[in-house]
Amino acid sequence: MTIEGTYRTAIGQDRSHVIHPFSHLATTDITPDDMYVGGAGCYLEDARGNRLFDANAGLWCVNVGYGRDEMVEAIREQAARMSYGQIFARNANLPSAELAARIAAKAPRGMNRVFFGTGGSIANETAIRTAHHYFRLQGRDSKRFVLSVDQSYHGSTYLAASLTFSGNYHETFHVVEVVRSIASPYPYRAPEGLEGDRFLDYLVDDLERTITRLGADNIACFILEPVLGAGGVIIPPEGYHARVVEVCHANDIFVIADEVVTGFGRLGHFMAAEPVFGMQADLITLGKGISSGYQPLSATLVSDRIHEVISASGDPESIYAHGFTHSGHPVCCAAGLANIDIMEREDVCGHVTRVGTRFQARLRDLQGSSLVGEVRGMGFMAAVELVADRTTKAVFPAEVGISGRVETHCRDQGLIVRPLRQHVILSPPLIMTAEEGDWVAGVIERSLDRVESDLRSEGLL
Repeated sequence: MTIEGTYRTAIGQDRSHVIHPFSHLATTDITPDDMYVGGAGCYLEDARGNRLFDANAGLWCVNVGYGRDEMVEAIREQAARMSYGQIFARNANLPSAELAARIAAKAPRGMNRVFFGTGGSIANETAIRTAHHYFRLQGRDSKRFVLSVDQSYHGSTYLAASLTFSGNYHETFHVVEVVRSIASPYPYRAPEGLEGDRFLDYLVDDLERTITRLGADNIACFILEPVLGAGGVIIPPEGYHARVVEVCHANDIFVIADEVVTGFGRLGHFMAAEPVFGMQADLITLGKGISSGYQPLSATLVSDRIHEVISASGDPESIYAHGFTHSGHPVCCAAGLANIDIMEREDVCGHVTRVGTRFQARLRDLQGSSLVGEVRGMGFMAAVELVADRTTKAVFPAEVGISGRVETHCRDQGLIVRPLRQHVILSPPLIMTAEEGDWVAGVIERSLDRVESDLRSEGLL
């Protein structure tokens, strides 16, 4: 029996029963090409037996690669020793305590407290709830508004989706009313006539105007991805991070660095907000690469300043009423510890810094295509923004499916990329070699040429 035949029943079960996230439910139809059955290193194997380079690292998360024996053994050993151990109130387990200490040791100074969850959405919700709790304990319950930026992505739970301003979340689902957005720090799409420092000043002015309009006494926090991931790997202009932090802190507004994507090595640091961008946050959220996707795990780092307040009350009724069944799950935390061991032993962050420079340079060559408006990225994350007109930066109509066309041609050559609106997104495993990075860029280059030819033959160019 072929590999495809072995999985035929599972494919039918998927079609009949699985609701797929972020999909067109009426048209999603899984085929053997879409079902992955194995993985090793940077590669996945589908149900037809094809070996494919995963330039997505799953969803920004399989940082140390698939099939790592050390990860598997750490999970097995902990599950055999103690498969579950809750940490509510006066309960604890060894892996969560050890992992919290390891993470705190890598955090910026003054960030010594860690709350564990199971995903980035939960990490961000935890950060917001903690900020609200802090101000409520101080008798400042009016500080409830949360600021986010256009084109941001912070998750898909109720509050996290409300913080997200990329895609069509706010048109398809209800959102909470305490969230407000400010202008996106998106240099390629800056308003006409606003370049360089003028664009930076415009962004900071928009933040200040928003604070004035809402009132600083009504705003709890501002959440920002150091690099906006799902919005299109948008890198804010130089100086942006430090200036928005300065404005927020001057108005007693906490800053949350959403490092769910950028943390754990993707930019060459375990946490990148402060060392790379000078962004001094009050809370930091981590996920994805924290366990390299081997177990669902996330963390919210809380500053000592905040923790001092939320832990100070002697009132037995004043508890930190937040937590989840799987907070600090010992098996998940064991995976996190093994992941850090691998990253330290193999100097993964140093590897990303060295190889990332060459990878980004090679990707910039794609800007020679008439379909490419801009290539941008840092470390091991990048986006190729596709346009119908390079002069006007106009995008193709949605029905053209421009990024999906590029994805199809890439896949035909053994490469998995992520099509997202007008972008082709890349976030390869952090163990990708320089030669593999060159190959990835070459495949995309050939795919762009083929898509351009297809569009011309269809009269769309």
